[in-house]
Parts: sequence; C-alpha cells; structure tokens
Amino acid sequence: MNYMILKNRTLAAALAMFAMGAFVAGCDKMIDTRPENELLVEDAVKNSADLQKLLNGSYNEVANTYGGFCQVVSEFMADNLSLPNNNDYREVFNHNTLFFNTTLGSLYGNLYRAIFRANFVMESFPLAADLNEADRNRMEGEAKFIRAMCHFTAVRLFAHPWGYSADNSHPGIGLALKADRKPLARGTVADAYTSIIKDLKDAANLLPENNGNYANKYAAQALLAEVYFQQGAYSDAAAQASAVINSGPYIFADTLNRFTSKGASEAIFSIISTGINDNRGGGFRDNYSPGLPLCQVSRQFFSTVSSDTADKRLAYYVTLNKGQANELVKTNLYNAPLFNVPVLHLTRLHLIRAEALAKTGTDLPTAIADVNKIVGRAYKNNNRILAAGSTATQIIEAARYQRRMELMFEGDRIHDLKRLGAVEKQTIVVRGHNWDCKGFILQFPISDQTSIFPLNPTGGCD
Repeated sequence: MNYMILKNRTLAAALAMFAMGAFVAGCDKMIDTRPENELLVEDAVKNSADLQKLLNGSYNEVANTYGGFCQVVSEFMADNLSLPNNNDYREVFNHNTLFFNTTLGSLYGNLYRAIFRANFVMESFPLAADLNEADRNRMEGEAKFIRAMCHFTAVRLFAHPWGYSADNSHPGIGLALKADRKPLARGTVADAYTSIIKDLKDAANLLPENNGNYANKYAAQALLAEVYFQQGAYSDAAAQASAVINSGPYIFADTLNRFTSKGASEAIFSIISTGINDNRGGGFRDNYSPGLPLCQVSRQFFSTVSSDTADKRLAYYVTLNKGQANELVKTNLYNAPLFNVPVLHLTRLHLIRAEALAKTGTDLPTAIADVNKIVGRAYKNNNRILAAGSTATQIIEAARYQRRMELMFEGDRIHDLKRLGAVEKQTIVVRGHNWDCKGFILQFPISDQTSIFPLNPTGGCD
C-alpha cells in the first residue's frame, strides 16, 4: 500500500479526495520539505474530471446510505415491522439506542462522509483550470443537494422533529458546511432546516433539468417538497410537488412495484445498480427477502390490512407457517437479484400534494385526483375511489392510509407519525411509547461527544 502525505489540507480532506482509489496518511503539521511520495491537493485536483471523481465519491456514500440502509433503520423505529433478531436493530425497535451501537455509527458516518466529500468538491473548484460555468453550477448544485439530503436524514433520525418545541430551538445536529475535521457544535433543529432549505433552493436554481443518473433540478424540488411537508408548511409543499408533477419528464407508473424497471418512469432520483458487483439495493434485498428475513412485517398490522382482499398490494406479502406459533409475514418486493432504489418518486409527491392541498383547503379536485391515481392502480374495484365532492377530511384520511400502504418499507412511516404528533398535535403512541419520549430519537456515536456537542439523553422511553 502506497501512503501519501498531504500538505495544506487536513487528513479528513485527504480521505474525501482519495475516495477515488488512493489511500492516505497525513499529519496536521505544515511541512517545509517534500518527502518522497508526497501528493499535494493542488497536484491531485487539476481539472473538472478530477472534481467529477470527487463528486462520485460523495454519491458513493449516498448509495451506501439510501440503498436500503437508512430506510431499514427508520422502519424499525415505527410500527410496520416485528422485533428483529439483531441486537443493534433491537435497540432501534425498543426506542433505546446506545452510543456504542455500531450499526447506527455506520449510518451516521455514511451521512457525514457524503457531506464532507460534497463540501470538499465545492472548495476545490479553484484548482480545476478547465472548469466552465455550466459544470461548476451543476457540481455545486449536486453537492448542495447531497448535503441537504444527508442533513435532512440526520436531523429527522437523531433529533426530535420540527414542531417539538414552539420555536424549534431544541437540539438538532451538527451542520457540516465546510470540509474540515474540527468538532461540530450541535445546533438547533431550526438551524438545520434553515440550512437544508437554502441548500435545496440553491440546488434547484443551479441544477439542469436533465442530468442522467445524478440529481437534477426536479430532485431538489421533490426533496424540498418533503422538507416543507415535514414542517407542516403545506402550501409550500404542494407548490414544490406540483412543480415536479407538472414538469413533464416523469410518468406515473402502472406497476405496484417501483423497484422494477417498469417503475422507472416515475423515479426522480434513484440509487442505480450497475451490475451484480455494484448492486445498490442490497439494503432492501438482504434484509427483507431471504428465507427468514431480518425484516418481518408486524402481524398486527398485516391482520388489519389483509381483510381488504381487493387491495392488489397484498400480493407482495407472504405468510409462512400460517396458523402456527412461528407464523411470520414477509414481503417479496425485493426478491429480484438486481434493482434500482427510487428514493424520490411521483407516488410520494402525489401523496404529499393530496394531503397538503386538503390541509390548506385549496384545489380539492386536484387532491382528489392525486389520491385516485393511487387508489385506481392499487385496487381490484372502485370501493376506495374518492367521489368528486369529497371533503378535505375525507381526502386527508384517504391520503394518509394510502401513504402507509404505498410507502411501506421505504422509511417514511416514522417521520409521518412524528409529523402528526409534533405538527398536527395528535396523540401518537408507537408500541406503547409516545412520539415525543426521549428514546424516540437515535443516539449519536460516543466519538461525537464534546463540550459543544452533547449526546441525546439515554434511558429509552421508560
């Protein structure tokens, strides 16, 4: 292994840059002589191709996170799954996570490595002599999209939700806005949302409408719709969702399984699998599909929904050992050996817009049409089709039910429950625990604890 010493950057910056394949070891000291095998940052980043490799390193961490990993963690916090046979996930399920939980440490590390690398790309623009304005804008937009998405995931999992306190001054996360390894101060949830929204607005203005498999303008707007929806800023959420829905490139899919090629038409931002050796959907496939999977469906939930035999989505549930003490329910959605993971897609946006419009009491016909798109695809009959004169309350009820059924396993449920508790002021209890108990947020790794970054309270929800 060939180690290189980097000058004028911290070791953390070096780690980000050499995501493209090199290994580094460094020191914090400035050095006056140039040892053998030294590689300077200004030597490594000379053109836009080098920057693209750095940006791809950030996307790699995004793929490691959103290919099923963060979604599985989120689902174990909610009420869709049964108690897992895994100690780290049991802590998540029991709402009592500890700072030595290596699974959560990996998740947290993935998020902040992606952020770090995105920041490093933006700070390295001056080193690329051939970087034109269009590529610079695109790369900055992609980097800010990645930073916003990862901060948004972190603040929703490791902090109480928007609305937990009246002014959202309750503890949030560390905002990593520079590529350095200085300890982060723990800011407020309000700070996090302000930064996330600014990054996504910038990204939407900087990114092109078409950008291949990478984030584009509509991905930024779709994620912004989700952020506003989590805040209960329903007018803004509906506006952003409409901008993407009406944009033209995306078509509502006929299939009930978006994790197939038939569902690609509605995918706005996906984690792309390029082959068996680069299979990015493993977080779903490995945890849900094999024989006796780690992720098993809550029998209580399934007994409630399975009575509606007209629901075609029930075909994606499999019951094993039926009627026996060891009966279990699993899903077959992720049985394919290779698939892409749609992170942002039209179904999510139609559900956001339907509820958001109903909450604001505006354009109920569009809200009804959004729900009926979902319902018309999902059922063998028209029993759940909303009538033209449906009230806002009826639309909201239908949208929330379809949200649970459609986004099952996609990590949405826990955030929706928290929104209903914090923003809508509903009484939300998940497996005996109130939504606002101290164990309802994940614990940070012990390595992040400093005098300016206190960890979350311990003790679960007891």
